[in-house]
Amino acid sequence: MWKMFDSKEVSFEPYTKGVADIKRIMKQKPGEGKFEGLGFLHVPSKGIFPQHTHPEKEEIYYIVSGSGTLLIEDKKVPVNEGAVLYVSGDTPHGLSNSSDQALIVLYVTAFV
Repeated sequence: MWKMFDSKEVSFEPYTKGVADIKRIMKQKPGEGKFEGLGFLHVPSKGIFPQHTHPEKEEIYYIVSGSGTLLIEDKKVPVNEGAVLYVSGDTPHGLSNSSDQALIVLYVTAFV
């Protein structure tokens, strides 16, 4: 099985629980494959992608550009371009951006 996804056909949309935008390029349902999603997060200056959990999915964040703060459990960890984070979905995680430039993050989610 294989599928092709065209990222140009997908736009960023507001993430309703924070001050961020999300571009969901690939989104699959259980049973359609092990990987659930792939896309980008855009966290503007002074924005936040709030902490959340999803026990049914694991996630990887790759910081494409900018810098910010990883909100992981009760910790705040600085992140910069090139940083990679793996997180099990049951661990509370999110991102904030206190810099003057946008934080762009590639995310991948997979079903547990």
